Amino acid sequence: MTTKLVIFSDLDGCLLNKSDYDWSAAKPVLQELRRLNIPVVMNSSKTPAEMGELAREFQLDGLPFISENGGVIEWNDLTDEGQGSRQILGASRDQILQLLQQLKAKYQFQSFFDLGVDGVMRATDLSRDKATLACDRQSTEPLLWEDSDVALGEFKTIVEAAGLTFTRGGRFWHVTGQNSKGAAMQKVAQRFAKEYGTTLVTAGIGDSPIDQSMLDVADYAIGIPATGSLNVQIDETRGIAATHEGSTGWAEAVTELLKRCEINREG
Repeated sequence: MTTKLVIFSDLDGCLLNKSDYDWSAAKPVLQELRRLNIPVVMNSSKTPAEMGELAREFQLDGLPFISENGGVIEWNDLTDEGQGSRQILGASRDQILQLLQQLKAKYQFQSFFDLGVDGVMRATDLSRDKATLACDRQSTEPLLWEDSDVALGEFKTIVEAAGLTFTRGGRFWHVTGQNSKGAAMQKVAQRFAKEYGTTLVTAGIGDSPIDQSMLDVADYAIGIPATGSLNVQIDETRGIAATHEGSTGWAEAVTELLKRCEINREG
C-alpha cells in the first residue's frame, strides 16, 4: 500500500449495539484490522473515562480516540506536539451548564447534570459504574428534551447565539462548543499522516446526524441504519450503507470497505 487507511467510528449504534451494547458481531473484523495494522479511532459522544475502558476492551490501547463529540482528543501514544496527551476543544462543561441553568426556567429538559447517576442509569440501562463514567464530562452536556417542537427551535436559537451548538445524537440532544466530530477527526488524521509519512485514506462510520460532520470529511463515508432507516447522508461515489444495524452492520460495512480499498487480507 502507498496509502494508510485509518477508520474513525462512532460507538453507540455502530460498533456497539444500541440496545444491549454488545459488540461480539464486530469482534472478528476488529481482530483482522489489528492484524492488518489498520488503526480504528473511536469518535463518540462518550466521555474519556468511558472510552478509556472501551479502548482496553476492544484492544485499541495506545491509539488516540475522540470523546464528547469532538470536544476532547485523547492522543495516547500519538501525542500531539505541545499539547500533551489530552486536548480539550471548544467550550468547557462549566460554561455549558451555566447557560443551561439559565434556560431551565423557561424550557423543559433534563441534562446529565440534572439526571445524576441514577437518572442516567434509567435513561441508558447502564450499570452504576458505567453511568458514573458517563457523567464525568469535560466539554459537552447531553440532555433529554421534554418540551414542544416549537420550544425546541427557540432553545436551539438561543444556544447557538451563545456560541454553542445543539445537535441530535442517537439517544440524546447534545450541547457543545464550536467543535465537531469532523473537525477533531481532521486533527487526528493530520497527526497520523505526519506519523506515518504517507498519504492517508480515512473512513468515517456513523448512524446519527451528530456523525454527519465526520462522514462529510472522510474519504469513505459509512452509514449504519438505526430503527430501520439510514439517518445520515452518504455520497453515492464514496459511501457505503450497511443493511444491518449495530455491530453486525459495522462488520458488514468494514468488510466492504476493505474490498473497495483492495487491501490484501490473505497475508
